[in-house]
Amino acid sequence: MTEIDTNPKIDDPALWAKVGQAMDRKALWEAAELIVHAQFGSPTMLQRELRIPVELAGRMMLALEALGVVGPHREAQAREVKIKLVEDLEPVFETLYGDGGAAFTALLDTDREPRVGIPAQPTDLPDGDEEDGTEDDGSAPEHSRPIEGTVYTPEEWELREDPEGDRPWINPQLRTKEGRQARYAYLRRQARRRARKAAARQLTVHGIVPRALRGERRMRAWVIGMEGYKAAADERLALAAVETANRSARRAQLALLKRGEKQAAAVKLQMEAGKQLAVAQNARKTAKRAVAFRAGYTYGPVIAADAAALGFADVWGFLGALVLNIAGISLLGRDVEVSEEQLERLERIEAGTPQQVSVGMTPRMFEQMMRQALTEDLKLTLSALRVDPHAWGFEIHVWLERMTPEKISSGLDTLEACLPGVRTGSVLLQQSAESRNYCVIRVPGPNPWQAVPELPVREPKSISTADLHKAQIGGDMAGRPLALPMCRTNVNIVGKSRSGKSTILRAILDVLTATEDQIIIGIDLGGAGSGFGGLRHAMHVVATTPAEAKAALQWVLDIGKGRPGLFDRLGMGENWVTSRERPGIKVIVDEFPALVRESRKGYYDEELKRQVSWDLDGMLAEISITCAKSDATELIAGQGVTKEKIKDNTWVVELPVQVLAACDKDDVIQILGDGMLAQGWRADRLVPAMGDQLNDASVVYVMAGNAYCEPIPYRGCYADPDELLRRGRARAQAGLVDIDAESAKLSRISLKSLMETSARNYAAGDQEQGDVPQLIASIREVFRAAGNPSGLQLEEIAAGLAQDDADRWDLDAFDGEDTADQEAARAVALKAAIKAVLAPGGKTWTTDSYRRPGEKSTVKGYCLRHLKKITGEDASAS
Repeated sequence: MTEIDTNPKIDDPALWAKVGQAMDRKALWEAAELIVHAQFGSPTMLQRELRIPVELAGRMMLALEALGVVGPHREAQAREVKIKLVEDLEPVFETLYGDGGAAFTALLDTDREPRVGIPAQPTDLPDGDEEDGTEDDGSAPEHSRPIEGTVYTPEEWELREDPEGDRPWINPQLRTKEGRQARYAYLRRQARRRARKAAARQLTVHGIVPRALRGERRMRAWVIGMEGYKAAADERLALAAVETANRSARRAQLALLKRGEKQAAAVKLQMEAGKQLAVAQNARKTAKRAVAFRAGYTYGPVIAADAAALGFADVWGFLGALVLNIAGISLLGRDVEVSEEQLERLERIEAGTPQQVSVGMTPRMFEQMMRQALTEDLKLTLSALRVDPHAWGFEIHVWLERMTPEKISSGLDTLEACLPGVRTGSVLLQQSAESRNYCVIRVPGPNPWQAVPELPVREPKSISTADLHKAQIGGDMAGRPLALPMCRTNVNIVGKSRSGKSTILRAILDVLTATEDQIIIGIDLGGAGSGFGGLRHAMHVVATTPAEAKAALQWVLDIGKGRPGLFDRLGMGENWVTSRERPGIKVIVDEFPALVRESRKGYYDEELKRQVSWDLDGMLAEISITCAKSDATELIAGQGVTKEKIKDNTWVVELPVQVLAACDKDDVIQILGDGMLAQGWRADRLVPAMGDQLNDASVVYVMAGNAYCEPIPYRGCYADPDELLRRGRARAQAGLVDIDAESAKLSRISLKSLMETSARNYAAGDQEQGDVPQLIASIREVFRAAGNPSGLQLEEIAAGLAQDDADRWDLDAFDGEDTADQEAARAVALKAAIKAVLAPGGKTWTTDSYRRPGEKSTVKGYCLRHLKKITGEDASAS
């Protein structure tokens, strides 16, 4: 072994004892480069990146301050970085290494006292020194003595090239425990990378199989030789000449003019072709003998060796010989002409550059790919860039130079194209709230949501309203929980079809139905309550018709607007204090656009004799404005917030909590504003579920005060539908929360009546097909009386009903200036009545085209085949 002095230039033992190992020039140079590159003067960063103790990091910051790299210490802030470019570190390099190290020694010889005492670097004394028992008298400088311990030469610790930049930080010349572990881990990583390179090389022209195929072709070409190829070509030419002569003979036999001359010429051609064929065949026989000799010389030893291996070692020996054969043949095919594209790909493989992004690649290599994409493709000016690897993917921290992340937001598609292997629409941007030029880019891997747990199990009445903001309903990629503030707070959820909106809704509903102090009112006019799943059993009311919804909302309005009068009497101050004895009210509205459509269609008022709107959306708007302080709040879920979907209900986008699943760009702009797209609120880039592929289903962005003010994606916790059904029934059996007596007196509608109506309609939804509403049965009799035509107009059905029920359907019962107005009013009333009687059973009867007897053209009306499906008859008969 050879003794090595790693830092022989410092000749002051007292100074070396003072500064310790932190003053190693190589380590200081690496620290200076790191700080200038990141533009962040923090000892914590040095400790993390260089993997050194915190005391050494603090002492190195003092030395860097003396070198002029960073400024003085600042309380609660990082040090100022005085040098902006790595290229400007040349004076620092000269100070460290120039003039034999004199400037560096002079720099260290200061009166500055260290902030933290640095303990001397422990060393393992060799056995000889232990037996000797002698002690160091301090006469010789500690740093100038040989390093004590087992020392290896550089040749013995030779490491391979390190393109990924992750060599062990511990000096491999020292045989310490940490050094051995770091070296072995590094060698294992290098071995895995060489294996990946070799595997990637197999897909190129230099793979074993392509080489073997080329080698076999070259061996076969040598065995055949020039004479073999020439003989085969001559024989083909001779056969072609014989075929030409035979065709000439056949044409001569059919000739009418100069037949004799043509036949003689044909005979002459046949004789010449025969001679040519005989010569070619003779040459082919001679070539075959030469080919057979070369084939025996080439393949004979190989066959003999394979046969011997099979005889001596059975099948395994034959397989081993076969592997040797392939290896030998591949050596013959190692030289090949490649195109520029193939050559570029080979160079990338040999350099270790990944062909596509993977979670297992080194952060240094991914940083190179990301830096190239941002600077060269997106034309950005970077101040600093840092890559943090995670189990779910990569998190890239970007500091821009005099720029905002708007260009990154608009170029996310281009960025994905520069990172092969990244799923389309998966790259996410987050504008930091700390600084305008600082943002975070997330590049998720194949399973980015593995840290999100299933929906937690909650016992009945185990949560209070005060703890709603702690109940987890989802999580981000790192596993940090998502819990919405819902105490006296209205919530809006937006997501297109298959976006996972129902998963988020059920996760929230699971929390609400587990509370001990909330009354849950559900309204679903578009899905008959299917969006609530099995948790509907734990809800007090589930309204699926406009009439039910109007009654429930009126009850909520009465209580929400009447409770402020109870604040002083109950000693509650300015807001309703929710408790088990005095619960709050939550209105859960699913399919909000469907509610708006039903509300605008309205119903026919018998007293007013005209169509009247249900005004359900207006009642919800009034609840959101006036009832929050009474803890009568609402949660709205819909497919969008554009005017086409929700008309003029712009109050929805002003609710304090906004949850955005995969939706359109117009929805994001309508809710958050145009400028929020550039900050990373890109719910429009989320991909809904397609078939069995979940994609970004139930992934949402949340805007809810200071706690959720950055565009961080979350995924909702999922629970199996059977599990939700079990929870809903268990909570229903445990008993639902009842309204307090003081609030119950505020409305003429009782909660008990609403619950009974909801239960009755829910049971009616499960009715058998034979249970046909009376109005539908009467319409069926009208069709029978008319001879079961293919269809009838609404006026014709109304006229038929008027014959049996004149008090209800006669024209005199409807207002109008003339008969036409009366017929129109009767048709509108009949259409609304048909829809109303079919709604509890989840059925509809829409108009369709049919042909009247004796007419060629079709008309729109109510068809008999649809009526038979409603009544349960055989529709094929019509």
